[in-house]
Amino acid sequence: MNNVSRPLRVGVVGCGSFGRHAYSDNVVNHPDANLTAVCDVDVERAETVARELFDEYPQRPRAATYTDYQEMFDQESLDVVMVGTMADVRPSVSIAALNSGAHVLAAKPMAPSLVDAEAMLQAAEEADRMLMVGYNFRFRKDAQAAHNFIRSGGLGTPRFARTWIHAGSVPVWGPHYIKSRSGGGSLASTGVHTLDLGVWFLGCPPLLSVEGRASARFDDLSTLPPDLEAVRDTYDVEDLVSGYVTFADDVTLSVESMWLAPPKARDNGVDVWGTGGYASLSPFRLLTWRDSDYVDVTEDVAPGIAETFQDNPRVRTRTEALHFIDCALGKTSPLITPKEMWTDQAIVDGIYAGGRSYS
Repeated sequence: MNNVSRPLRVGVVGCGSFGRHAYSDNVVNHPDANLTAVCDVDVERAETVARELFDEYPQRPRAATYTDYQEMFDQESLDVVMVGTMADVRPSVSIAALNSGAHVLAAKPMAPSLVDAEAMLQAAEEADRMLMVGYNFRFRKDAQAAHNFIRSGGLGTPRFARTWIHAGSVPVWGPHYIKSRSGGGSLASTGVHTLDLGVWFLGCPPLLSVEGRASARFDDLSTLPPDLEAVRDTYDVEDLVSGYVTFADDVTLSVESMWLAPPKARDNGVDVWGTGGYASLSPFRLLTWRDSDYVDVTEDVAPGIAETFQDNPRVRTRTEALHFIDCALGKTSPLITPKEMWTDQAIVDGIYAGGRSYS
């Protein structure tokens, strides 16, 4: 699987804000990778990315630019493709890239539906290529410390996790508020980050069932800030979600996601309870059951994180992109597995459906 050129030939599809800052900007920072080509339906946007990165890194080759991703795949013999498009075209771009022989890092959410996600996973298996979805909260230092604590048995056997994202606004920097483009609103576009952490922390046991409800309060608000008022006529997604997930062996997960949260409620986090302890990301705390009570072992297990960690999206997306390049080079394995990607998408689908059984 890992017979690739050095430096890696990397292509990026999607040159908007995310594709630029999460992918293109980071490829040029890996010593064993070149940004070989970029693609966007807006030729000016693609040209801007190629020109500005060449101006900043003149020692690197200038990326070729395309408006047709299939033409890029046919012409460039890419080792890795990073897909920073909206969810509506992400499956078709990813499958075409896999079929061309490239490993694929795709932005979240994985796809508009579980059917699309399964097609992506099948394409990766048939092509013998790696596919990883960019659930980049896994690359936060606090999340990795909590995961290590859980996997080492620090809280016993994980039994229940609560995940939540309460965002203050709507991500109008992209059409995340248009369902046909994004695959969904606060859950698909935002809440999947902590949902994925919950699945990861619990060890991704077999999924049995999902219950949930999704609703929109947007149209009920008589007045909105100017940037939100401008999208009122095209806004057709949910902004308030709750879900409950049942796995095998009575392991459960609760999911909360909202946009337009009031200031004091704006937060995100994961709590995990086990048979012998507890872990939390907000605030960061690791507790283990000892001598008939919980003992705080946060500083013993992960010194300094509780006091110093601050989430930085640029840091976690950079870490993720560099990690995937290392995967393609055969230096490590993807942090996110096919089973976890399938489970995340199945939960999203189940909540949007109002409930679904997978047993």
